[in-house]
Amino acid sequence: MRVFRAFFLLLVLANLGFFAWTKGYLGGQESGREPQRLASQIVPEKLRIVAAAPVVTAPAAPSPAWLACRVVTGLPLAEVEAFKAELVGFNVEVKPAEGTTSYWVHIPPQASKAAADKKAAELRALGIKDFYIMQDEGPSLNAISLGLFKNEAAAGELLQNMIKRGVRSARIEVRQTPARHTRVLVKGPSELLDRRLPGLVAKMPGAATTECP
Repeated sequence: MRVFRAFFLLLVLANLGFFAWTKGYLGGQESGREPQRLASQIVPEKLRIVAAAPVVTAPAAPSPAWLACRVVTGLPLAEVEAFKAELVGFNVEVKPAEGTTSYWVHIPPQASKAAADKKAAELRALGIKDFYIMQDEGPSLNAISLGLFKNEAAAGELLQNMIKRGVRSARIEVRQTPARHTRVLVKGPSELLDRRLPGLVAKMPGAATTECP
């Protein structure tokens, strides 16, 4: 029994000693662990800042500096095809021509010149002097023109003024005037374009050249 108790105490002491040794309480492993611990430490004096790698940007595509664009305005419609034929090798684009819209305030045509004169006298009696009797042959013969406007609102304002002054027969007629000129875009090598285009435009009175917008 004493032998068994002594053996048990020795076993406990041995376990305690082994536990203390593994934890470094007895200093047995200090020499073996210290170099590893030191090696794992960061040494400030050996640190250096590494610059970030520069961002590489792809070079931009070169702009076609040789390509130029000109707008020819005031070109008579009848001359467009001949103008295009002189510019073979260039990119020529004809833009749709736009006519003009106007608003005609008038008294419809009278049956005769005498009737128009009578109506004119009535206008003068109302204190209206700014009018004109149409004398050109056509559908407007013997009409009395009171004003022609590019703006519909302005024409409407005059009509209301005529009505307030006692002119009951005045009307507004919308007139469409077809375009007589157009504009043409011409694109091509800058040097050739500047050499060729001015001479062509100079042959056409009223035509002009500007840079494309």
